[in-house]
Amino acid sequence: MDRFKMCIFQHRNYNFKTMKYIFYVLVLCIMASCQYFETDKISSDTFYDQEIKTISWNQVDQYPTFVSCQKDSEKKESKACFENTLVSKIYAGLSSRHFVSTRSIKDTLWVSLTISEKGIIFLDTIAMDSLTAASFPELPLWITQSIDSIPTLAPAHKRGVPVAVAYSLPVVLQTK
Repeated sequence: MDRFKMCIFQHRNYNFKTMKYIFYVLVLCIMASCQYFETDKISSDTFYDQEIKTISWNQVDQYPTFVSCQKDSEKKESKACFENTLVSKIYAGLSSRHFVSTRSIKDTLWVSLTISEKGIIFLDTIAMDSLTAASFPELPLWITQSIDSIPTLAPAHKRGVPVAVAYSLPVVLQTK
């Protein structure tokens, strides 16, 4: 019987030693793997560079808006309302002028505009045919005056920040 007890004791001692070594190996593995639990810190410059690469600079999140277009919540509807209102205001300024020509004219003028981050409209260039420019020398002045008469509007936004945008609008000039 003593022998049997001794065998059990040795067996228990053997299990204890084995468990002790397993515990030490497990603790050692956990301590060695701590480096895998660390997160890499990204510098602000790296984060900024990554964000700049993902931004599409050719599109804005919200187009410039007139007061009459603020009811449109969809992006496409807002853009269409803005462009239609802008063109109609330019045409309204030109329709008050008297165009007199000795020949029939059907020409498309390209008006390049910049809308600042404060919502102010600036005329950049007017591209027109030389015959149209010769027939109507005051036309650039009239277009400038009609653009200057447009009230300030809400600027475009990109990621919640007001941004300047450039537009090139066609103005069809046709005499009867």
